[in-house]
Amino acid sequence: MRYLIWLMSIWLIACPARPASAGAWLRDEGTGFLSSGAILRHGDPQAAHELSLYGEYGIAPRLTLGLDLNERPGYSGHAVAFARLPLSRPAARNTFALETALGGHHWLDDWSPMYRITLSAGRGFTTSQGANGWIALDASYERRLGNSDPAYKLDGTIGLSGPARLRPILQVETSYSPGQPFFWAVIPGLLIETKGNRNWHVGIERKSAGQDTLGIKFGLWQLF
Repeated sequence: MRYLIWLMSIWLIACPARPASAGAWLRDEGTGFLSSGAILRHGDPQAAHELSLYGEYGIAPRLTLGLDLNERPGYSGHAVAFARLPLSRPAARNTFALETALGGHHWLDDWSPMYRITLSAGRGFTTSQGANGWIALDASYERRLGNSDPAYKLDGTIGLSGPARLRPILQVETSYSPGQPFFWAVIPGLLIETKGNRNWHVGIERKSAGQDTLGIKFGLWQLF
């Protein structure tokens, strides 16, 4: 898993720049993005179902605001609002952004505050066959009050964009808290373009968080 993260970092440096829409990029003013999703898992009864809702909106040329909701029904979840600010020039080859999030998390019915700080990097690229794509890395420090230790997260995404109706995407998620097992998840999938600026996201999740699971991920992405 660590070799894959290093490979993604090297690719970020080597790829030529192209416009993209992912973690490090801000939304244009007056435009937004909304995604809803669900994961069905086998192997862990506490995480058999996971629901998510994510939205962001370009409130100003250099400010994007959003919401991030996640729920494992009957067990745990979080709800945070975030603000993203650019750390690079609009036309820079490498795009960097800083995101701060504040909200709450729960275990069973017990809610506590939480906050998260994320540094994101991204870059577009063109394949040897002429297809456009993008790569993004997100490094986060997350503090959930009520938990004894913070979580350090490193996530990566590689995807293709352009006119093709079926576009591959690969997501890698990692997390570490002192004294806890190392968490990772790999999610290869497809974006399926439909009418009205909508894309279906279908993927297979392989996850290890103290207990190995296999899941199916469904999502709907909407630009507006």
